[in-house]
Amino acid sequence: MSSTLLSLTLDTAPATPPKRPGRLAAHWALTTGSLACFVLGQLLGANAGMLAAPLAIGGGAGCAFSWLFTRAVFDPREHDARWSRIVALVVFLTGLFPILGLLEGPAARMIQNTHALGSSTVLLLTFVEPFNGFRRELPAAEKRFRVIFVAVYALLMGSSVLAVNQPDGAGAAIDHDVAERVKTICAGLALLLCGAATWFRAGHPLSAPKRRRETPTADAAEDADLARRITSVLREDAFHAAPHRKVADLARRLGEPDYKISRCVTASLGFANFNQMLNTYRIARAREMLADPALRNRSILLIALDCGFGSIGPFNRAFKAAAGVTPRAFRTASLRES
Repeated sequence: MSSTLLSLTLDTAPATPPKRPGRLAAHWALTTGSLACFVLGQLLGANAGMLAAPLAIGGGAGCAFSWLFTRAVFDPREHDARWSRIVALVVFLTGLFPILGLLEGPAARMIQNTHALGSSTVLLLTFVEPFNGFRRELPAAEKRFRVIFVAVYALLMGSSVLAVNQPDGAGAAIDHDVAERVKTICAGLALLLCGAATWFRAGHPLSAPKRRRETPTADAAEDADLARRITSVLREDAFHAAPHRKVADLARRLGEPDYKISRCVTASLGFANFNQMLNTYRIARAREMLADPALRNRSILLIALDCGFGSIGPFNRAFKAAAGVTPRAFRTASLRES
C-alpha cells in the first residue's frame, strides 16, 4: 500500500522542483497516524507513561482527520476547502483542553461540549462525502466502492459508538474493558479501510471537475450588435464631440436602457467605463487635428473644445496620459515630420 502511494506521488511530480505530497496522501498519513496513536494508547493503557498525553492528543484528532481523508478520497480537487480545515482545527483544538487539563468548571464543560458536537458533526459528514458526485454515469466499480465504503464505515461507527454507549439497563450491558477492546478493534479495522480506500483511488483516480465553457447566448449576441451600434455613433455621428456626455445621452440616442449601454461598454468594448471610451475617441480626434498642417494656427484650446473637452486642463491631462507627451509637444513633432 505504501509503495503504491509512493509511486503515485512520484509519477505525478515533475523532476524539478519536487512536488509536495498530494492531498490524499497527506490526509492518509494524518489519519493513519492518528488511528495508530489511538490503538497504541489503548494497548499500552496505564503502561504508556510519558507517552500517554502525546498518544491521547494524536488519537483524539482521529474524527477530524478521518473526515478530511474521506473528502480527499471522493473530492478530486487538489486542495481542501478553507471551511473544512477550520472545522477540523476546531475539533482538534477543543479536544486538547480536556487532555491537558487547561480549563476547569463551566469553561471546561463548554469546551468539552463543543468538542463532542464537532466530533459528532464530522462523523456524520463522513457518511455524506461518498454521495457527493454520485451520478448514474459513474463506472460500476466506483459505485460499488462508494457503497462498500459507507457500509464498512457505518459498521465500524455502529460498533464503536452505538453498541458501546448503551444506556444502563438496556439488556446485557457491555463492561468497560470490553467496550475499550471493541473501540481498539474498530480503530484497527479503520486503518485497513483507509489503506484499501487509498489503494483503490490510486488505481481509479477521479478527474477534477471542469469549468463549463461559456457558450454564446442571446445576451452575448445582443451585446455584440449593440457594440457595433455604439461604435458607429461614435465614429460617424461624432457623438463624443459634444462636452458633458453621459450614459443616458447615448442610451436615448440608441433607444436602449442605461444598464445595457454600461454593460456593453465594459464587457464587449473593453473600456473601463463610459468616460474612458469617450476620451479615447476624443484623443484620437485631437491627434488628427494637431497633426494637420491646415490647422496649425488653430489654438490647442479650440481643438480641445472641438473634440468634446470642456476645458484645457482635463484635455492636457488626458492627452498626456494617452500619448505620453503634451498636446503642444505632439503638435510640434508632428508638424516638423510633415
